[in-house]
Amino acid sequence: MKIYFDNCCYNRLFDDRSNIKNYLEREAVLIVMQKAFENELEIIGSDILEIEISKIKNDEKRNDVEGIYHALVSDSVKATLEVKERAVRIRELSNIRNFDSLHLASAELSSDVLLTTDMKFLKGCRRMDLEIEVKNPVEFVMEVFGYDESDNEDSKGQ
Repeated sequence: MKIYFDNCCYNRLFDDRSNIKNYLEREAVLIVMQKAFENELEIIGSDILEIEISKIKNDEKRNDVEGIYHALVSDSVKATLEVKERAVRIRELSNIRNFDSLHLASAELSSDVLLTTDMKFLKGCRRMDLEIEVKNPVEFVMEVFGYDESDNEDSKGQ
């Protein structure tokens, strides 16, 4: 399975963990990253991600995000005319703008699932007919790794 993280997934690792949403999403992103390191899935990057990551103002955070990105990504989508044209079409059909439209266009060409912690982006994607699944990392982890039939059996006897 090929996974495309948008920029906010990489940044979630550095957000305030006292916020429960941030904490859960951070843990889910870390689980997906661990599964990639274990070769259970593949993380796809893009020229667009590299540009957006390069715009992180805090030097230390930018360097950390770049290091994580380069350690994880097994393949990268180039910002081709096809990607740019698809992004324009996405913007025409939705409220999805700028980098998000470029991430979605890149992910459609390369991945099975795009993960995002940006709820506005996620809602915009869910209103469209897409060739790719777009999910929050927590939702993805629970669906793919979080449920086992034996979980249900354990709770029946209690």
